[in-house]
Amino acid sequence: MKTQPAFPSLKKAWETFTATGTVLPGVPPLVATAWQRCRHLGVDPNQGFCTEVLPAPEYAAHLAANAELLEVARPFLTSLYEIVQGSGFAVVLVDRDGVVIEVRGDPTILKASASALNFVPGAVWREDIVGNTAVGTALREKVPLQVAGYEHYCRAHHPWACSAAPILGPDGTAWGALNVSGVLRQVHPHTLGMVVAAARAIEGQLAMRQATEELRLQHKYQEAIVESMSDGLLTIDRSGHITYINATGGRILGVDPKKVVGKFVGDIVDFRPVVLSVLESGHGYVDREFMVKTGSGFKHFIKTAVPIRDENGNLTGVVDTFREIKRVRKMVNQMVGATANFTFADILGESREIAECVRLAKIAAQSSSTVLLQGESGTGKELFAQAVHNESNRREGPFVALNCAALPRELIESELFGYEEGAFTGASRGGRPGKFELASGGTIFLDEIGDMPLDMQAKLLRVLQEHRVVRLGGSHYIDCDVRVIAATNKDLAREVEEGNFRRDLYYRLNVISILIPPLRQRGADLELLVERLTEKISRKLGHEVHVFAPGALQILRSYPWPGNVRELENVIERAVNMARGKEISAAEVLRLLKHQQAGPAAPAEPLAIEELEKQAIRRALQAVDGNISLAARLLKISRNTLYNKLKKYQIKAS
Repeated sequence: MKTQPAFPSLKKAWETFTATGTVLPGVPPLVATAWQRCRHLGVDPNQGFCTEVLPAPEYAAHLAANAELLEVARPFLTSLYEIVQGSGFAVVLVDRDGVVIEVRGDPTILKASASALNFVPGAVWREDIVGNTAVGTALREKVPLQVAGYEHYCRAHHPWACSAAPILGPDGTAWGALNVSGVLRQVHPHTLGMVVAAARAIEGQLAMRQATEELRLQHKYQEAIVESMSDGLLTIDRSGHITYINATGGRILGVDPKKVVGKFVGDIVDFRPVVLSVLESGHGYVDREFMVKTGSGFKHFIKTAVPIRDENGNLTGVVDTFREIKRVRKMVNQMVGATANFTFADILGESREIAECVRLAKIAAQSSSTVLLQGESGTGKELFAQAVHNESNRREGPFVALNCAALPRELIESELFGYEEGAFTGASRGGRPGKFELASGGTIFLDEIGDMPLDMQAKLLRVLQEHRVVRLGGSHYIDCDVRVIAATNKDLAREVEEGNFRRDLYYRLNVISILIPPLRQRGADLELLVERLTEKISRKLGHEVHVFAPGALQILRSYPWPGNVRELENVIERAVNMARGKEISAAEVLRLLKHQQAGPAAPAEPLAIEELEKQAIRRALQAVDGNISLAARLLKISRNTLYNKLKKYQIKAS
């Protein structure tokens, strides 16, 4: 705050500066700096009338942009005017651009300021237009000040005094300024104090609103985060009452989130919530599997519960997140690649035999019945299985394959049906779902079903009949919505007659039967397969596309292909790798097929035990240069025993 300097000295200082640009001693620094700016801007010191008043649309835009400032400031403008009412003062609010957006005052002072200065709503009160004022300097310097009489650069303002304080945001930027203006003779240093107090109060209200808005936005962000979660989430207080539950949690538990807040968590479901145990023990858990019995069956979750504690370590509540097991299965299947990649478009061939297989497979795709694929190894049984899955209404579900012949007898049950924690030595903590659980909602492909042990066949039959499994070591039934496709390279009907395969399981599997022909029975399909496979393999290896010479093709046609399409693909890939030019010759194909048929060497005839003893004794003696004692030690027999055997086999020590 400041008082008006002695009138004659300030008048002389103003006249000197406007005439010469020299600042005399005694001029307040803020005033001197403002004068220098006005002179630099080319402001006419003999003017001061505001020549820029915003048209109505622009003024309305400023009012809209400063709606919050106006809303907060108006009560303070009213209170401030009530104090100065009748004393010849006007209370003014300007925005950050210096635009007058609100004026309160006695009619006489409003009329006089409008006539002399054009100080009206919409007026742009900047230094380059009206010279220096308390309003312009407060906005620029961000400090409160009083400017009176000859402290103004422009003559029109000399009869006036103004006291202004900036309204600053938390970051220090000016949102606007509050000003009280009046005639010079009524200026009082206390006026600025009132203005500053009102401006600070406005700042406090605006900061509180901003903090409240930030909290509201933070809450909205947090709510958006938890509502976008694919997991269910609920929070409870220390007494077990729900303080929040997201939409996913409500869907999983079958409740309306808005209606259950405030209720005891045990009252909204028909089972005892596991999360209550955390309130009792104080210990949470992470990614634990739970199955709870409800009135409508079992609910199967993966859950995480985290205790909430205050600064003193006291338990105040629990955050509980949970997801349905079917989502977990879907994620697992995506990560392990439990998807079907082939469609009917990938089945190459135009022969009548393969066309009939495709026709039957497409019929199977529109059905939910089990499918039995029979054919020699390498004929493409899994290719057909994947195509059926991708053509069916289960295409969005998992495709889980299991080779029944590749698993040890002891593991096949746990692989198919899963196991609970502690079911056997080495069982994973928390247990593990089986292939049937993982395939729920999709298709399970049981390859080499003919090699499944008889005792497992009985358990598989029960699962196919009841559509539910019990994990190894478990007691709860788990529903499995699974479509089964089985495959075998055996004649299952003969296996049934020979007692190697259960008749009832055979009937359960053999609903839609597809017999895939071997490659040697597919006629001209071989040439099409050679062409497509050669192109695919050449591109995969980064080679230019190779072709087989006519003689080479003839050799391929005459070969019986015991390994079917798989063997053909193997031969083509080896041929593409070894080819010296673009064309693969007949000689190269003959060499590859000869190597293919040669196979491993036949095992040697077994030796008699006596012959093995002779060889061992001779090698031991040779290793120790005929030393009997050392030879006996190597053979782990006594010296006498070694002498007896030397005599028996007529072997000389040296």
